[in-house]
Amino acid sequence: MKVKAPVISFDSAKKMLEAGAGEIYLGASNGAFKNIAYSARGNSNVHNSRITIDETELKKTVDLAHRHNASVSFLTNLPQFSLPSEERSRIEQNFIEYIQTGIQCGIDNVVVADIGQYLLIREHNIDIPCFASVYLATINAEQVKFFKELGFRRVTLEYQMLTQEIREICQVEGIDIEVFANFGGTFLNGRCSLYHNMGEELDFGFPCKSKYDVITEDILEKDYPYYDSNLYCSLCSVGKLYEMGVTTLKITGREIPSKVTEDIVRTYSKCIQYLEDNMDYMTARNLAFDECKDFWNKWCSKKRCKYIKNRVTSSYV
Repeated sequence: MKVKAPVISFDSAKKMLEAGAGEIYLGASNGAFKNIAYSARGNSNVHNSRITIDETELKKTVDLAHRHNASVSFLTNLPQFSLPSEERSRIEQNFIEYIQTGIQCGIDNVVVADIGQYLLIREHNIDIPCFASVYLATINAEQVKFFKELGFRRVTLEYQMLTQEIREICQVEGIDIEVFANFGGTFLNGRCSLYHNMGEELDFGFPCKSKYDVITEDILEKDYPYYDSNLYCSLCSVGKLYEMGVTTLKITGREIPSKVTEDIVRTYSKCIQYLEDNMDYMTARNLAFDECKDFWNKWCSKKRCKYIKNRVTSSYV
């Protein structure tokens, strides 16, 4: 098992790798769009003037990762690919050139969010391992078998899973399983249309975590987070995920300050290291927790744990 960390620059890659990341993921600037990128984010956000990197910096970043024996996932996972026919060929060509630029810089795999994108890559005989993005909303073993038959090497599961469901999925042989370690959205990623972090200049926060006024015929509920079923942390489940064969813990965080992400990467990396040293689950968890106790205490107090039974996961349909 390894930790997969978000990267928005050469400097952030250095920090994540030093914190223990065994894999990094990133997107590059390509000039096709004004505000958004193929990485399914804006080219910038309220914390950073640039969260995609140019070709020169990409090559430096890939080389740095490889010197740390870490792999590089290249994000090609913009899920909206429906275009008027007169524009489609131009964008498709730009998409292929974007991937080829990544390959020339030494990337190890691409993350794909659309079956059409995957087929387009294969039609152009591009020989690069493809990983199924969370935007493909994978929640069961049959979907994983389907992606395996198509030729995907890894699948990123949705946020809204329980350990017993992940265990069943891990029984599918011949394909790697990736799960999220921290944070994430309220809705299935492949079905959510509350878009944000797409290059907007104002910080609107996370729509699914915001508070709303809800008006019915009889009641006015003010300032209540109706949508918020977000879960924060999987540290207590890492031992079970490790035992059942999950290969990768993905850390979210391109849109949050890098120091926060760095601490999260370090904690999960330490936990995996302790498990590899044959520590029992809870000892590994507790030692990793103590690395950044003040940070983790505020999340533990909310009791929003990923992958285990609680009030939030019991509400899943």
